[in-house]
Amino acid sequence: MKHSIEERRLAVKLCKSGMSPKTVGRKLGIDATFVSIWLTRYNKLGLRGLQKIPHKHFTYAEKVKIICEYREKHVPLHIICAKYNVSRSRLDVWSKIVRAKGYDGLRETKNRGRPLKNKDMGRPKKREPQTELEKLQRENEYLRAENAYLKKLRALRIEEEAQRQRSKL
Repeated sequence: MKHSIEERRLAVKLCKSGMSPKTVGRKLGIDATFVSIWLTRYNKLGLRGLQKIPHKHFTYAEKVKIICEYREKHVPLHIICAKYNVSRSRLDVWSKIVRAKGYDGLRETKNRGRPLKNKDMGRPKKREPQTELEKLQRENEYLRAENAYLKKLRALRIEEEAQRQRSKL
């Protein structure tokens, strides 16, 4: 769920007035973790901390360090998010990967976005022939297809000409 800058400012303002993040979250209908993250980032960066986090690519070592701190040292989520300028959702994804595949799972960066369910989907990639024989076979296949196309075209033209002749009579 996206939250506007105004919502974030209001949440921080209510926290600064003495309310707990949990109470503010309940009052505004926002997860208390978000409120804590915004408050920590506001305390660290000011109003800039309430803006959307720019996308940053983390190295494997940085990911391991962040997840170790979060999972093994039990540092609160809002502190991790503010300290490393990483979003809560990204931490959740990394945590799931570590649970499923271990820390080596964080090395995989090829499949960004939604994973394909079937890798054989779509047209197969065309590959260039490797050997002289494969090149000749491919050329032969192409010429046969071209020849068949031209024969069909010629037959259609002859048929059209015959129809014109019949219509004149």
